[in-house]
Amino acid sequence: FALIAHCFFPANHDPADAKPAIVFFHGGLWDVSMTTQFAPHCMHFASRGMVAVAVEYRVASTHDSTPDDSFEDAQMAMLWLKHNHQTLGVDPNRIIAAGAASGAHMALSLAMLPEIMEIDGYSPRPLAVIGLSAIVNTTKKGTEFDRFPDSKKATKNSPSNLIRKGLCPTLIIHGKSDTIVPHEHAEKFAKAMKRKKNPCEFIDFESVNHSFFNFNVSAKHFELTLNSMDAFIVGLGCIEPME
Repeated sequence: FALIAHCFFPANHDPADAKPAIVFFHGGLWDVSMTTQFAPHCMHFASRGMVAVAVEYRVASTHDSTPDDSFEDAQMAMLWLKHNHQTLGVDPNRIIAAGAASGAHMALSLAMLPEIMEIDGYSPRPLAVIGLSAIVNTTKKGTEFDRFPDSKKATKNSPSNLIRKGLCPTLIIHGKSDTIVPHEHAEKFAKAMKRKKNPCEFIDFESVNHSFFNFNVSAKHFELTLNSMDAFIVGLGCIEPME
């Protein structure tokens, strides 16, 4: 299986001028591929001077894969980006991982799992994480528990069980009427992160369901969430504020 990464570059990008990057992992509950989900976000951040990447990864409906396989692909995508940072014109120390639902679980796992793959001195750890409608609890009391190969793995790999001091900055954006990933899961996660003194910003939206932030669902909510993501990245010092 060949991983495909769709790269969006700033206008007149010179690889010698290393830019911050943002890597997007689509949703689809590890089951279906939604490669174009973050194309509008990638176009925005490329216009803001970042290298933006939309990653394809193995999904169950096509590859008979598990969340473990998908996460292995997420690690490989990050390692590929860091390993090839000079060719791509990316600053390897300023790469943000972002995702929706299962993709957000993968982005959080890159930051939170104690043991991850390292190659040639490069680590797939991101500078920060953005999670939209994020799956943060895969324990029996959580969401999508049965997609994992076994219950131990689902519990061990649940971001809600991986919260500790010293984690990277995180932005969680969630709808209060999410019928796939309950709002309370995200709220509890953000509170627990803050209790451990981790920088975690939590933004929730009234009366919106799981896919509210997508460009093809609501132009208004797409713009509001995109502006929140942009402001978060400005706060990290990666881009200048919008004029």
